[in-house]
Amino acid sequence: MSTDVRINQLTTDVNVTDASAMLTPHVLEHIVQVVLKRLEEQQRSQHAMAKEQSLGSSRQMSRE
Repeated sequence: MSTDVRINQLTTDVNVTDASAMLTPHVLEHIVQVVLKRLEEQQRSQHAMAKEQSLGSSRQMSRE
């Protein structure tokens, strides 16, 4: 069973209660630093994985 609801006028107030949720320059800088750190970690991980895979290929070729 569905019911139609009609709102002719709606007024609301929004209050931010958590100051850390505001995108201040300090918060934005923190976000950027975290993203850069994660990207560097990901790049190091991918580099290490590629290096490990190339070492594995070298070992297989030397066995043959």
